[in-house]
Amino acid sequence: MEDFHKALKTGLGAEKRQLQTAARLFAAGALLRLVALALVDWREKSRLAPDLPAEAAGLTSTELRVLRPQSRRPLDTVRAVSLALAALGGHLGRTGDGPPGWQTLWRGRRSLRLLVEGVNRAAQLWDE
Repeated sequence: MEDFHKALKTGLGAEKRQLQTAARLFAAGALLRLVALALVDWREKSRLAPDLPAEAAGLTSTELRVLRPQSRRPLDTVRAVSLALAALGGHLGRTGDGPPGWQTLWRGRRSLRLLVEGVNRAAQLWDE
C-alpha cells in the first residue's frame, strides 16, 4: 500500500497537478491510480512469477520487438523483460544490485515508449 501511494505521489506527481475543477481532478486521479497500480503490480509480477512467458509482462508486441535489441539476453520470460526494461531505466544489473523497483521500471517504460514512438514515426515516413 505504501508503494502504491509513493508511486501515485512521487512517481506520477499526483499532488503537482494544478487542475481547476473537481471533475478534472477526479478524472486525473482515477487515471493516475490505474497507472500507479499497474507499476506496483508489474514489480510484483516480476518478483513473484518471473518464469511466466514474456507476453505476460503486459507489453505490446511492438514494445517487445523494440525492446529486444536493447537486451543482452533473449526476452522469453517476465524476468528477462523486466531486467531489459530496468536497464533502460538505469538499473545496472550487477549481482549485488537486487531486483529493480517500480521507479526504475517506470523510467525504463518511459524510455521504451519514446523508442516505440520513434519506430512508429519512422514507419509513417516510410509509408509516405
